Amino acid sequence: MLIRLIKEWNSGAKNYPVGQLLEIPAEKAKSLIDSAVAEIYEPQQSDVVAESTVKNEAQYSLTEDLIRLIDEKIKEQIQNYARKNSSFHQASESSDYEKTGGFKSIGHLAHEVYRASVSRSMPETLGKWTNYLNTKASGMQESVGSDGGYLVPTAYRSELMRVAVENSVLLGRVTRIPMETNSVKIPTIDETSRAASVYGGIVVYRPTEGGTITGSKPKIGSVQLNLNKLAAMAYVSSELLEDSPISIEPLFATTFGEAIGFQIDEDIINGTGVGQPLGILNSPSLISVAKETGQAAATIVAENILKMWSRMLPACQKNAIWIANNDTFEQLASLSLPVGTGGIPAGLLQMSTNGLTGTPQQTLINKPLFLTEHAQTLGTVGDIICIDPTQYLFGEKAGGAIQAATSIHIKFVEDEVAFRFTLRYDGQPWMKSAITPKHGSNTLSAFVALATRS
Repeated sequence: MLIRLIKEWNSGAKNYPVGQLLEIPAEKAKSLIDSAVAEIYEPQQSDVVAESTVKNEAQYSLTEDLIRLIDEKIKEQIQNYARKNSSFHQASESSDYEKTGGFKSIGHLAHEVYRASVSRSMPETLGKWTNYLNTKASGMQESVGSDGGYLVPTAYRSELMRVAVENSVLLGRVTRIPMETNSVKIPTIDETSRAASVYGGIVVYRPTEGGTITGSKPKIGSVQLNLNKLAAMAYVSSELLEDSPISIEPLFATTFGEAIGFQIDEDIINGTGVGQPLGILNSPSLISVAKETGQAAATIVAENILKMWSRMLPACQKNAIWIANNDTFEQLASLSLPVGTGGIPAGLLQMSTNGLTGTPQQTLINKPLFLTEHAQTLGTVGDIICIDPTQYLFGEKAGGAIQAATSIHIKFVEDEVAFRFTLRYDGQPWMKSAITPKHGSNTLSAFVALATRS
């Protein structure tokens, strides 16, 4: 039967507008007419929509809806699984998860590790983090939860490194080199004298017309850095871990970061180069300025400071700083230069305060002075040095973060949880030797010390 819709009609998943002409079975048409949805119509053939078309359209619409519904259900199932299984965190959550592991702080992590050590069940946050690490796309296992070992998330490892840099005098000033491999060679210029050439062999000529220009080239060498491991271990009692995650926050966020920064400064200044960085004081490029004639033991005079500065390579003076033992301060503060008859002596040491932080600052002949216990004992080589820290190469494992992990087994009998921190790095001065200048009898370097006064 042919009908025309006088009201909008929904057939399954498809809506037909008012005025639509349809050919449908008589029984169904009568039902629509009785309900005042349609009326009998005698249409021209071109106006008719066959029943088969209606069915096909309805089926197509139904298929679309079914596909959409199935798609939505699949997505819903994936999301639910992602929330329950950390292996999907990479795809379904932000990269922040890898940084924090879902922990509020490193103290929160430590507390969860403790709970895992005393409970038969894995705490939820620690369990998700462990599963995430063990199911990363790389397929490499980064934690061994069954053995009581858990890798600390990158955010908290980076925080430890940030503290180390902030508490180190030199780490934030040296030239830091990320190392993808355990060993890397850094090219350098093997230059010892500029009397006849520069850069170890380059000669500049003024040839006459038609004259021959002799070729020359720099002498290229290398500095090799090999990663060495620095490690620290902390044993935390179960009582401390049980009481509050907050109570152990300073232990990790401050104490160990400061300790690592402290050791790095020690290595940069005093390292032997055997299984550890080569320190400035043991470098062949270090210049030692002799004491003044008749100078008393364990003293520093103004002439010492001026002569040390005169041995600093001009290209390195811009970034130069002074490093001195705390015991030198009293003498440094009293150093002055006379300024003619009736003049006011000029102090070599100037003190001020950072207007933003209130931190005391001091300069020695207008270059920053840092007092540190890493400098040698007053009166010996290294009690005061003038250096360009950018000329020191500090190689560190790519990423620059302190690695940290835990274990609940090492101190099981003592009822303590172990936290281990490691950092792999190496370092040495870029310059291999002091340089003889074009004119002048004294060698120059980026690293200058005062000789022993005994």
